[in-house]
Formats: sequence, structure tokens, C-alpha cells
Amino acid sequence: MTEITKEIIDKYMEVPMKSNDIFNPSVCELLEMSKAYSIPNNSGLPLFYPKIKSRSAKFTKNYEIDDPEAQKYLKDVYEFITHNGMIKVDARIGEGSELTFHARLFVSAKYPQLAFMFKKNLFETNGEEIEQVDVITIPEYPERKILVFPKESLELILGSDYYGETKMAALRLAMHVAREKHDSLGLHAGSKAYNLKIGSQMKHIGVLIFGLSGTGKTTLVCATHDLKAPESIEIIQDDINFINSDLYAWGSEKNFYVKTEGITSQPLLLDAARNVGSILENVYVNDRGEIDFDNFSISTNGRAIVERDKIPYKSKSYGMGKVDVIFFNTRRDDLPPILKVDSVEKAAAIFALGESTITSADDPARAGQSVRTVGFNPFIINDPAKEVDIFKRSLQGKNFKAFIVNTGYIGGWNGLKIKPQDTFMFVEKSLRDEIKFEYDPDIGFEIPKEVEEMDIKRFDINNFYSQNEYKEKMKNLRSERSEFLKTLKGLDKDILEAI
Repeated sequence: MTEITKEIIDKYMEVPMKSNDIFNPSVCELLEMSKAYSIPNNSGLPLFYPKIKSRSAKFTKNYEIDDPEAQKYLKDVYEFITHNGMIKVDARIGEGSELTFHARLFVSAKYPQLAFMFKKNLFETNGEEIEQVDVITIPEYPERKILVFPKESLELILGSDYYGETKMAALRLAMHVAREKHDSLGLHAGSKAYNLKIGSQMKHIGVLIFGLSGTGKTTLVCATHDLKAPESIEIIQDDINFINSDLYAWGSEKNFYVKTEGITSQPLLLDAARNVGSILENVYVNDRGEIDFDNFSISTNGRAIVERDKIPYKSKSYGMGKVDVIFFNTRRDDLPPILKVDSVEKAAAIFALGESTITSADDPARAGQSVRTVGFNPFIINDPAKEVDIFKRSLQGKNFKAFIVNTGYIGGWNGLKIKPQDTFMFVEKSLRDEIKFEYDPDIGFEIPKEVEEMDIKRFDINNFYSQNEYKEKMKNLRSERSEFLKTLKGLDKDILEAI
């Protein structure tokens, strides 16, 4: 067989080539096709148990399409799609900007639930998309292998039936195209807007919230702060946002794909997840048919596609407009609950570090150790320093504020737990300019010294560490950060020196 090229793959993805191919079924048709694979439950919600319960990061690799190893798998895929029924689904990534993506999914007909979730998760195509990304998913392939072809905007998912893999394949490619061709970034960050009365004026404040898994990103996105009219929040997007060089942000997905661990403490999302129109994955159902989000017998990676329209306080638009404030969520036992980032270079450095610590739930033996992922984004394709450089340039010359938000403990696991309500308070006070910050030479950032109408003494780092002990901890932290940033080849020197 000749070399398999993108053009050959395109031929099979563009139109139904065989009588047993299914071309662009509706959401209702896909629901009917998926019912046979759904776990029965009293709520009558589509609920699926994939064999693979989470993303296959260690099986994922970037390829040139003419790579001999890649050609082996491409030929297997070509053979499969020419002899087996496939479902073709067209969807759109992005809303609120002219930069949108035609996302094509070609999936084995034996797994209609993946096509169903893809169609439900993303937007309908409108013919105005200016870029295209392609995903081929063959869960019954005998080997687990995720092949990413950045130049072709193509990804093959072999041996995995977990929907999150298929979703993030399309989004990963879209983020890469945005960066390489449009000087824009796809960010692993949530977004919301605050309408606050500050002084005598109402202000609309666009907010991006970064954070690795487990740092409370979704919790903060959905926090209402118990605001009373005319003040309010507007929930825009939970997972992936795009920004351009003018620091304008817009959303990627029509509906949210949320993790259900802890959802019972988030009433806005819980009600939406239980509502008709949701799709569940990896969620436990007991012998009486009752859905139990707090039982992790199936997996700790329970998921739900929830309809954005069912979430209270949702924004009418997926486009946020200008980003005014950035929050970098982290969990560390050696930082105050909030720190002010006072320069573009420091904001870019924190973005580059993508920092948090391993929790006891993740790995008790390594609890407290630092973990770092550039951009808080495990889906960056190649050249992470370029990602940081574009982020820095998008901030330059703009009027914005940035903060590091610690959502963990202070003083170790037996120290002071920073509760969600504490975080909400510090976030709101920072938005209202009701925190007095002072530069701390040990940390290298501004820390809170006074908060209007609040005694913050219990959060003082000096309650937990002696002065010498803390100086040493911060010295070590700076050294760790510096060593990590040095691994990002081509990173601007002023970012390296900022922390």
C-alpha cells in the first residue's frame, strides 16, 4: 500500500463512502443509537461506563505523518475505516469570535455514545468556521495509542473509549492551530464576569481562572459570592477559553464537560447534572438505580456533560470581551491565601510555571511535592516557551490585574485549611480593591496586609513558620522555579529573572 496521507484520510471523512457509514446523525438519532450502551438509572439519563476511565497521556505522542511508525498505524486505520461502519459527526469549536473551528469526528459505529457526546458537547456548524481539525477514534483497536499530527491538524485515538480523550483531541488541535496561525492562545482556564458596584459605579469585570486539577477552578467559576442585585456574576466557560493579542477572550464549548467529584457541594452544577439533557460517564449507580456522585467505585474520574442553559447565572454570550483580572489557582502550604502579581513578566512566569502541589488524594507518598505544567495546560503541542511568549505579549500594554490564589493549606496538612468561603472572600475583596498589599522580599510578590472589614491575622504565614525557616523555604522554592523555567528553551530572559 502506498503512503497514507492526509488527503487519503480526508476522502473517507468528507462523505459516507460505504453503505454502513452514518453521516451526520442528529443528537436525537445519536441518543437512540446510544441507548443500548447506557447504564439503566432512575433518572433516565444516558450514562456510560468506558473501559478506559481517563486520558491516556503516557500513550500520546506527536508525529510527522511520514514517520514509519506513524505509517504503520495510519495503514491500520485506513484498513479499518474501509471495512467497518463509521459515524461522521461535524461540530464547531468556538463562539464569540470569528476564529472558530470545524471539528470533524470519525468514530467506529460500535461506539455511537462517543459521537453523541461530541455532538452534544460542541456547537453546531454554521459554515463560517475558518479552520478545521480532525479526529478519528477507533476504541476496539487492540493497542492503546494516541497519535497527534500537528501539521495536519489530525489526531488518531486507538484503543480508548473514554470521551474526554476524544473531546480534548479536537480542542488540543484547535489550540495549536490558534497559536501557530492566528497569534491566539487556547487556555486551560475557566471564565466568568462580575458586575460589581465599586464606589458609585457599576463595573463589568472579565475574569480568567487558571488552575491544575484539584485546585478549585470550577468551584471558583461557579461561585456566586451571594451577590445581591444589581450586582451579579455571569458564568461563561468552565474549561477551555481562547484569547487573542488584544486580550479578548471567548469560549470553546457549547456545553460543559465537568468532573463530578465534589459536585454535590456545588449546587449550581449538581442541579444541572441531574437535569434532563445531561450525559454522565464513569458515575456510580446503586442496586436501586440511584445515581451516586460521591461513590467512586467505578472511577474517581466521574464526568458529566451538562447543558450550559441549565446552569443559573450563565452569561448570555460565550464572548467575554477584554480580560480584566487573572487568577492563578494553586495549592501550596507555604503561601498566603492570595498574592498580587505586579508585572507582566511575573504573570508570564506564573503562567509558565503552572504550579501546584501533589495532594494526598493523588499520591500520599508524594503529598506536598511541587508539580508544574506550563500554562496549567497538559494539552500544549510542542514549544511551550512559544506559548508563554504569546501569553506575555497579549498582556503587554494592557490594563489588567493578576493574583495567585492559594486554595490549599497553610503550614502543612495539619495546618490551616483555606476553605472555599475564604477563597471567595479574598477573590471578591481583590476585585473591589479592598485589600492592601505590600511587597514581601522573601516571597517576591505582594502579600495581603489589610483587608477591609476583616481580621486576617489567622492567615499570617508567621503563625506557621519561623522567620528563618520561611526564608529557607522561599529560597528553595525560587531555586526550584528557576530550574524549571530554564528547561523551557527559548524563554525570554526577563521572565526567567522575574521570580
